[in-house]
Parts: sequence; C-alpha cells; structure tokens
Amino acid sequence: MTTIAVIGAGIVGLSVSHALRARGHDVRLVDPEPPGEGTSFGNAGLVANYATAPMASLETLRQLPAMLARRDRSIAIDPGYTPALANFGWRFLRAARPASFARHKADLVHLIDEAIAGQHALLDDLGGERLYRANGCLQVVRDGSCSASALEAMAATKRADGVACEALGAGDVRGLEPELSDEGLNGALYFPETRSLRDPLSLSRRLYQGLQGEGFTHVAARLESLTPLETGGWRLQAGETGMDVDRVVLCAGIANNGLLEGLGVRLPVVSERGYHVMLETPLALNRPVGWLTHHFYATPMQDGVRLAGTTEFCPPGKAPNARRWSRLADWGASLFGRPVEVEQEWVGIRHSTPDGLPVIGEVPGYPGLILAYGHGHLGLTLSAETGRLVAGLVAAEPLPDYARALAPQRFMGAR
Repeated sequence: MTTIAVIGAGIVGLSVSHALRARGHDVRLVDPEPPGEGTSFGNAGLVANYATAPMASLETLRQLPAMLARRDRSIAIDPGYTPALANFGWRFLRAARPASFARHKADLVHLIDEAIAGQHALLDDLGGERLYRANGCLQVVRDGSCSASALEAMAATKRADGVACEALGAGDVRGLEPELSDEGLNGALYFPETRSLRDPLSLSRRLYQGLQGEGFTHVAARLESLTPLETGGWRLQAGETGMDVDRVVLCAGIANNGLLEGLGVRLPVVSERGYHVMLETPLALNRPVGWLTHHFYATPMQDGVRLAGTTEFCPPGKAPNARRWSRLADWGASLFGRPVEVEQEWVGIRHSTPDGLPVIGEVPGYPGLILAYGHGHLGLTLSAETGRLVAGLVAAEPLPDYARALAPQRFMGAR
C-alpha cells in the first residue's frame, strides 16, 4: 500500500483523496481547516460544461481596456500586485496568440468533456439530486449589448464544442425565469444540460465522510516543511506531526506557491479573488442565471440565492474590498428589477494560470511530488477528473493526450 499525503482539503484535495482511496492507497489529508470550508465553500455551484474557451484570447485583450475602465467593473487589478503578475501577464499574452489559443482550447474541450462525465458520475454516486439541480443554466444579455444573430453565433460556437446550447429571445427567457426583470433584456444563452449544486459545502462533506475508515487520516495542521528523502519519498512536518510518505499531492491552492518556492520552483499561478453575497430576499429562481457583461451568477441554493463572481487580482492576504459586495448586490437588484437584501458576504482566493488550464502532474526533478492546482474558476467542475488523473499518475498508467498540456513542465522553461 502506497502512503500518500494530500495537502489541502478543498474540493480538489477531497476528490484526489477519494480517487486514491478507491485505488487502495493510504491517504493522509493535511489541512488545518475543516474540509470544504475554504475557497470551495464560496463558488457559484456550477458544473460548468459550457466553459470550453480559455480567457487568454485576442477577444479578451480587445475587451480588457473597456472592462477595466468601467466604474462598476467586474475585473480589477491591484497595482501593488503587478510585480507578481509580470510572468503571468507575459505568458497570458503568449497564450492569447491565435495558434496558442486554438491549442489550449482543444485541450480544454477534451478536458471538460471528460471532467463533466466524471463529475456527474461522482455526484450521482454520492447522493444524486439531493446534491444538485439538473435544470440547466442561463447566460443573459441585457441593454442591447448583443444582437440576436450574434447570440445565435455564440450558441453555434458552443454546439461546435459539443455543448448543448440554445439562443433564446427575451420572452423565452422570462418564461423560464419569471423573476427576471424585463428592462433591457435581449435574450440569453441556455445550457439545458448544466448541473448546479444545492450547497457546495454539502458535496465536500459527503466526500469527506466517504473517506473515513482504515487507510485514511486527517492531519488538522498546516504543512510547515516538505523535504525529499535521499532514499525516496518525502518527509513532512505539519504542526507537531511529522511523517514520512511515499508521495505528496499539493492541492492547497495558492498556498502551493509558498511550498514550491522552498524547493526553488516558481510557477505563474496567481491569486484571483472572487466574492459572493447570500441574499435574504426570497426569489423563485429555477436555475443559475449569469449576466455576461458583469461576469457573475445568481444561483438558487438550499439557503437562498447566491450572487457570486467578479475577478480581483490582488495579494491573497489583502483585506476584502467591500465595494465588490455592493456591486454584486446592485447587479442583482438590476437583474431582478427590485432591491435585494444581503444576508451574508464572503471572499475567497482562486488560483489561476495564464493559459486557462490547471497544473496537474509530477514536478520535474522531484519524484513523487505531484501538483493539482491552478483551476481558476473550474475547481468544482474539474475536481473529479483531477482525482482520476492523479490516481493514474501514481499508478504510472497511460494518461489521455490532453494531460500533457497540464504538466508543470510547460511553465518551467525559459521566460
């Protein structure tokens, strides 16, 4: 039996642990926080089958100046964080070149296709529709920002990626979601096969409960040191607990950067914070509704409607920006055509790569050290497939062709 330390008890770390335990490995899950209560707690709850295009594209570069110039911008860059973004930004520009974008998109389409099948199977195995809704999702267009023909072209692009998608007019959108305001509503993209979670924390807790028993240990402490052993394997120190293990899988999100720097490894994975508010206002929403202009979703969950999204590149430890919560509430009020009352506010740290693909693979020069992070907005969506790929790496099995595009080697060459 191989002993494997999984660092990080978010949705990715829990899914990796689940896949490794299914192979009979002895898993040591290391995290000082309760499972699923970090960044995995606060997402919009979407299993995003529609997310088939990386952000790094010429279209994004064309739109970025206008997006950053808006007073109510959904994307923000902290000036003090720009030095940390230098390598990320350079690689983002390279990834946006047409040939690079096409290659990354092809890999992402294959990854999403496998990931959705795996995530659906995992959800059905853990609890079925007690955990999720299968009502699809909408991405609405308002204020004349997109014509009907342009909307249909967008839907056709998604269908070409293998994603079920329809372009709807305003009347059809209101028929699906009567709570939405008529004002400025042009239409929407409708993804009928998208699933959404009733409560992200419930999924994490189900995964954690399934790990209990012989061959699983939760070390509730922060990993302080990570040292390769000359005889093979790794020595870890987490709080007062020291342990020797055969393999280590780093699933600690942006905290991975600090652990890797101690080994002389630097990757262009950056802190990209997201925000959400839970509404006290009762709304009869049937499915998640995204507003394309503002890059946020209103998602019905078991405790009410959550408004989640925005992108803030900034140091991970910086105090939250309260204006971003206010903007979410304002956009929600506009989307539903009436004031909304906020019950709870939250901020969390995503970990994002310049090419829009996660980092999954063994670190060159460090046998037995596997990375599983950089998922950006797709941690929930890609979690089950990440677990499958990590389990395959541990077993030295042949991996799908797209797995080569996820390896950390792609960021470890010359700058």
